[in-house]
Order: sequence, then structure tokens, then C-alpha cells
Amino acid sequence: MAATIQELIKKGISIHLRTLSPTFKKKIEIIVYHFGSIDSFLCATKEQFENISFIGGENPIRLTETDFEKIRSFQDSGLLDSSLSIQENFVKILVGEFVNRQLQMIESLDLETLNINPILAGALNLNNEKDLIRYYVYQAISRSIVTSTGFLVQNLILYASEYIHEGKDDELGEQTKWDIVVDKIDEIKAYLEIKSGTNDVNKAQMHHYKNEIELVESQGFKAFIGETYGKRTDRTVTHGLMKQYLPDWEDRTLIGKELWIFITNDENYHQKLVKMLLDASKKILINQTIIDKIENRIIPILSSFRLKYNSYNEFLKSLW
Repeated sequence: MAATIQELIKKGISIHLRTLSPTFKKKIEIIVYHFGSIDSFLCATKEQFENISFIGGENPIRLTETDFEKIRSFQDSGLLDSSLSIQENFVKILVGEFVNRQLQMIESLDLETLNINPILAGALNLNNEKDLIRYYVYQAISRSIVTSTGFLVQNLILYASEYIHEGKDDELGEQTKWDIVVDKIDEIKAYLEIKSGTNDVNKAQMHHYKNEIELVESQGFKAFIGETYGKRTDRTVTHGLMKQYLPDWEDRTLIGKELWIFITNDENYHQKLVKMLLDASKKILINQTIIDKIENRIIPILSSFRLKYNSYNEFLKSLW
């Protein structure tokens, strides 16, 4: 199950260290199951780690000094906060990873990586370097954010409840593909296909989901298409396809807050989630927004342009 202390420690240390050797990863997977709270892990000493043992007294792992240094570095990183809930900690580290990736991408942008199209520049009347660079910087960042957002949303759902696991790890994983499975105690297991946007489905996909839903239902389970935001009354292309090609679509879909309520059993989780996201991003961006960061990056790119080219027309000619 995903939203547990053990999974939180594993996720946190993987983000903190970025890369884990297979040997160290196996050691962490053993270690985490000896801790039942964030505090107990954060306060654990080298001696306590060394004394971890099986019921029979055998020592299951041998930790090196380098291993201890990595664990201590993570304990001291501040990535986990014992004053927050498990879900809040997951949101904190997931948003941190997401925002930091975007900031790194922004800082890596320069004139040569913008891939400027002179035909599009003319078609959009981008007739000066300031407008041209601003447009392409925002375009590059938008592409990166859209790509990363899908992974962020998937993880926000996966770690929203202890009763969720990835579809690929389920017993039906070889027969049918689903993003997540919700397996609550004393409830019918449910398979969910998650759409991070409100217009992410075409006609062919809808036919495919209909068949997959019927396959799951024929085995006594539930299946849904879930949208992470929006309302059931929204007039979107996807909703039109659902009404046309998915029988009983109202009973086989979870739209916006319905999805978050279903996976968390919390009527207000969608509102809490937005606040958690804002709180987490503020700690990274401090008093700035992502727009401030983008505008700050445009300045040196524009300066580089003016140092390298005598005129806007000279730059356009260099693109051919």
C-alpha cells in the first residue's frame, strides 16, 4: 500500500539521494519496516540501526559507514516533517521534487536551446527579440510542466491513501492495464484509469476503456475513469464521448472532487489538497512565483541575444 510510513521513508530517501544502488535500496526496504512513525525514524541512532534484527535475533543487514552517512544525511535534510500527516509529507516531497525540476529546467534554458522557428515568429508577428524570447521561453517551460504534471498528479493520487496501489502490481495486471487500484477493507476492489486533464480521451480510447471496464466488472470488481479536476456538468469533448460510448457513464466515472472523495473517504480532501500544494510550493519559491522565476531567466537570455547579434533581422537570417 502506498501512503504508509514505510513508503514515505522509501520515497523520501530516493528523492533526497536521487540514485540508490540496488544493494543500498534493499537495505532501506528492510530498515523501513522497523519504524512505525516519522519521529522514530528521524531520531534513530547509528546504534539502533546496527541492532535491527529478525525475531530470532539474526542481523538481516550489514550497514557500512557510507550507508550510515546517507541515512543521516536524509534524517537531517528536513525533507520529512513529523508535525505533518503522512499525506501532507507526501505532498511536500512530491511538490518539492516537481518544482525543483522545473526550476532546474528554467535555469538551463538559453538562446541556443529555445529552438526558435522563424516561420512561426513571422506568423505570430513576433517582430522583436524581447517578444520572441519571452514567447519561446514560456513555450519551452509549458511543455516541460505539462509532461511533469501527469507524473505529479499520478503520485498525488497514489500516495493519498494507504488503500491504493499501482495497477501493474495487481493480480489482474497481466490481463488489463489500470493506473491504480483501490482496495479498501470490506469494500469491492476498484480499478481506476486516471486522466489528469478534462479532455484527455478520444473515441478509440473510450471504446477501449469500455471493454476494459466490462472485463473488470465481469470478475466482480468495480472500474472507473477518473478526472482529477472539473465538474460532471462541464461540457467537454471527453464528457461527450462518455455519454455517447460508455453506457451508464455516470456510474463508471469519478469527476473532480468525486475522485478524491472516493480514494480518501474525505469529503473535503480536494480542498485540503490545494492548500497542501500551495503550502509546499511556497516553502520552495519563498516570496516568488514560477512566473517571477521565468521572467528572471528571460533577462540573461535577452542580454546574450544582444551581445551576439547586432539586430533582430540578423538573428532571423542566422536561422536559415
